Amino acid sequence: MWIMQVVLEKKIPLTKDVFELHYKLPEVTAMLPWQFFTFILAWVWGRSYSALEIRWDIAVLIIKRWAESDWWRGWSILLCDAQEWDEFKAVWPAWHFLLQENTYNKLFLGTGTWLVPLYNQIIEGLKKNSGEKYQLVFGVRYMEDMFYQDEFAKLKQLYPDNFYYHLVVSRDDWEWMIKKWYVTDFLSEKVVADYKEFYICWAPAMIEWCQERLTELWVGEDKVFFEKYA
Repeated sequence: MWIMQVVLEKKIPLTKDVFELHYKLPEVTAMLPWQFFTFILAWVWGRSYSALEIRWDIAVLIIKRWAESDWWRGWSILLCDAQEWDEFKAVWPAWHFLLQENTYNKLFLGTGTWLVPLYNQIIEGLKKNSGEKYQLVFGVRYMEDMFYQDEFAKLKQLYPDNFYYHLVVSRDDWEWMIKKWYVTDFLSEKVVADYKEFYICWAPAMIEWCQERLTELWVGEDKVFFEKYA
């Protein structure tokens, strides 16, 4: 790992409070599909965010801006309210959420900006074209919070036999395409039977719930991989 200065080059709003942030790195960098940045901020020891991808010397992250009332998440306000060409100090790379190198069918569960490492892993796996199936279950509370639908559709076009996805909202009712479900509703005996590995990125409490549910469905701990972000 090393400390470096990164510069915010571009900020793209995805929803009213979620931004795709492009940071220019000091040099061209390669990455693995599970690495993350830790920003070193003046009043916070460090805050980590998974990288969506690296494009030569540009790191792409997706970060949610929390409200001012969520004062203990103030780092998100600092990062999302930054202007182009603002500089930040960051540590890179680090990782411990690993995509396993095998040909097992894999199921990915996540909501909101917890999508980032899952999306990265799915793309990396699909590029290898090893024949396994990747299914993403991605959820948000309201339809206005949904993002990256076009990217999911493009992946489906590129890999029609290997990539599947379900979009769900928990507090809206969109009958025509997106079901009013919780992501965890997909952990049924029938669905689980089609997969050998499970990747979860979520809040600690929800990951623990998923682990308990998968245990009930006879999924071994060695087949469940997760990243907890509070």
